[in-house]
Amino acid sequence: MKALKRVVACLAVGLLVGSALAAQGTAEVFQGESVEQFLVKARMTALRGTPQGVTAPRRATLELDGVTHFALFKTIDEAKTGYTQLDRGGEINFQDSWRTEIPAYEVDKIIGLGMVPATIERNLSGQQGSLQFWVESIMAEAERIKKKISAPDSETWNRSMFKVRLFDNLIYNTDRHLNNILITKDFEIRLIDHSRSFRPFDTLRAPKDLTRFSKSLLDGLQKLEEKDLTARVGKHLTSFQIRGLLKRRDAILALAKTMVQQKGEAAVLYP
Repeated sequence: MKALKRVVACLAVGLLVGSALAAQGTAEVFQGESVEQFLVKARMTALRGTPQGVTAPRRATLELDGVTHFALFKTIDEAKTGYTQLDRGGEINFQDSWRTEIPAYEVDKIIGLGMVPATIERNLSGQQGSLQFWVESIMAEAERIKKKISAPDSETWNRSMFKVRLFDNLIYNTDRHLNNILITKDFEIRLIDHSRSFRPFDTLRAPKDLTRFSKSLLDGLQKLEEKDLTARVGKHLTSFQIRGLLKRRDAILALAKTMVQQKGEAAVLYP
């Protein structure tokens, strides 16, 4: 009976993911319970390197009940105390780890960002790492800028980029660049590569980037609670990292409030 229940459960996941993949452009394609369960249960049929990325991620081919999809598997796990000199400058207590990929997705879900693909922890070929649902994109932001391609709706695009900047300040992402901002055929943004995030610092990394705020995202920030975060990502983040996240959350809310007082709600906030 238990074996039968497992088969039924796997079939259900396969059907749900199949339906989601058929609905290209919806949130279910790259986020949600059905996609997460696919990443957990699907059988790996291949694991190959990818041409890009200094963290040497690999592309896994996954199959579950006739549904096949790619996922990004990352195993890098480096940490250094003190000062580390990097190509872009120096950094204190440098970390580059698959472990912060999972909290980035969990925080996205809590605040309602809707940009980070489903990401779980999984062991493949004897290695532990993060497994992220592969998103289909037409280009990266670097290519869009290089080719001078304009978004169909500039206001919607700008609002999305304001959300990206808020998210990166919230999680203290030190490695956002134009090649890990992906653009779908519907000109929606997908964010990947968060292995250099969640520094334990109290202050915002780039507060000058925060000039306009989404009301819904500000509401989402208030849903972040230490107890809930510890339950969700305490395995992957230290208590210092979680508290740093919450203090940065408070700093963002305070900044938004101050800017509204100075410039007026219409100039600062949008839905």
